[in-house]
Amino acid sequence: MKSRYLNYKYSLITILLLSITACGGGTDVMDDPAPPAPLPPSSASCDSSDSACGTLLLGITDADGDFLTYSVEISGIELTRADGALVSVMPTSQTVDFVNYVELSELAAASAIPVGNYTEGSITINYTNADIQVELNSVAVPAVMIDELGQPLLSQTLQLQLDVDNQLQINTNRPALLELDFNLAASHTINLDADPITITTEPYIIAEVNPVLDKEFRVRGPLIEVNEAESFFSIKVRPFHRRDGDFGEVDLQVVDDTAFEIDNEAYTGSAGLTKLAELSVGTPTVSLGTFDRESDQFTAITVLAGSSVLGNSNDAARGIIVARDGNTLTLRRATVLLEDGTVSFYGEINVLINDTTKVKKHRGMVEQISINALSIGQAVSIRGTIIEGDMGRVLDATEGAVRMHVNSISGHAISSDSTLLVMDLRALNGKAPEIFDFSGTGTNVDFDADPENYEVSTLHLMGTDITTNAPVRIRGYVTPFGTAPVDFDALTVISFEDTRSRLKIDWPDGADIVAFSEISNESLTINIVNGGEDGIYKLIQGGIRTDLASFDSAIVIQPKSERGLYTIKSGDRISAYSNFADFTVMLEMRLSEGRTIDSLHGFGGFSAESKIFTALKLAIKLNRDD
Repeated sequence: MKSRYLNYKYSLITILLLSITACGGGTDVMDDPAPPAPLPPSSASCDSSDSACGTLLLGITDADGDFLTYSVEISGIELTRADGALVSVMPTSQTVDFVNYVELSELAAASAIPVGNYTEGSITINYTNADIQVELNSVAVPAVMIDELGQPLLSQTLQLQLDVDNQLQINTNRPALLELDFNLAASHTINLDADPITITTEPYIIAEVNPVLDKEFRVRGPLIEVNEAESFFSIKVRPFHRRDGDFGEVDLQVVDDTAFEIDNEAYTGSAGLTKLAELSVGTPTVSLGTFDRESDQFTAITVLAGSSVLGNSNDAARGIIVARDGNTLTLRRATVLLEDGTVSFYGEINVLINDTTKVKKHRGMVEQISINALSIGQAVSIRGTIIEGDMGRVLDATEGAVRMHVNSISGHAISSDSTLLVMDLRALNGKAPEIFDFSGTGTNVDFDADPENYEVSTLHLMGTDITTNAPVRIRGYVTPFGTAPVDFDALTVISFEDTRSRLKIDWPDGADIVAFSEISNESLTINIVNGGEDGIYKLIQGGIRTDLASFDSAIVIQPKSERGLYTIKSGDRISAYSNFADFTVMLEMRLSEGRTIDSLHGFGGFSAESKIFTALKLAIKLNRDD
């Protein structure tokens, strides 16, 4: 019988990592593994029948950053096994827009590589044809990438050193799951005053075995077969809109509430799987779901197939509605996919709709709704036909379809009761409110959405206690166009005290700078130099940025749990630690050698009462010129 987790017909891995850390007990090790067979440099030949090969699943994701588009090419990746053998893991390069992966991970490969313990490696990022855009005065503006010497950045190869205690172990009996995270915030310094705008780039890329932060997976590729008896289907992995290449195969489990859209028709659970079985081998699919490490199984929450897949038998665009004039939508931060397979990234593109346009919600694809649901701030995927018109290139979706995605908003609570939250909106799908034109959102002009008094329905929330002035992050849908108040329908509230808070600290230059007033195996105490005047000391919660100097006591960083991801970047090398104590020991050793700290980026929770930041991830960069 075929494996429930995946079948072993894999190629070489295609995209990998810059720094890896494994969680304690996360990867099984064979009782008495045979020593790996030596490999000639830069060769790694594996197939499903080779007992000397194991399986690697790779996810691609991103931490929050300040970019509209960040499209670069990843290439030239090698891993080094403990016996010195080099394994080349990049048969083809991949172009990735990392901005699209803040809320989810893309399955980039399900590949066979030689068994063994991998200790180091390298990755090359090519910026020659990069498409990188930032926001200036609410307008998308291209930026020029430069290195630390101010020279145009064309390509950069970075070395990696894996956590000595938790390295990448490839076995035959269980797959290894890794997630690559390009920390855009920690990797760049943006100069908005330059003309053209420049971005000083020093890539900070990390990856981990069994990620400490669970994200939804997107799994794409052509259909292989359907097993209705065991409720799963198999696909060939084709990441990032690719239409060719061999990146391995995976199975996706279907449950009772899995939502299907197949050739523009909606199904649920087993009915969707039965319809999927009627499609021919090679039919494109896109699935969103979860990966359960205990069962090594992907479970599909949403499945698209056939013409419902963006760019298959249609042109398509994905982005955020920033304005609406009648039946013309304006999308910001748009990815445009043409039927011929071409993928482009637009600062803005206009979309034509009318009453014949089909509209569905992401998690409720059986429900048919009208185009009135398409209002300002809504994230959408739209299928149609690209045409040249009076407004230039537009997407004509009058005979097409729109899928509404779940949105996120953040800001400060002004007031709340059991049914209504009024907030000072600071970010809508990660974008500042200033870029949106809320005209027409209300029943009349007096009721158009007001970011300073943004009204959120909390009818669907159970017992949520939101205090005045508290930072809040909410997921849900914008209310239909022309119907406000209210402006947003909340599905969930995410606590910044638990997760989703970020630290961004850049200490001023100086040989005598002491970044931490106290370092122990259990905590770091942040030292704000010169009262924060010469440095950057920010707590970021959604679109809310608070100066750490405004608190009445020092901020203390502690690990959130026994397992985290704590990294130190020195030059082109990153060291990773899953244990906080090991991380602080190495940090103290580097500081005792005379090194100084340039910056820190952290992700975790923050308690305003205790002034404690509980870190899931920390990224510290040391100064190069020490």
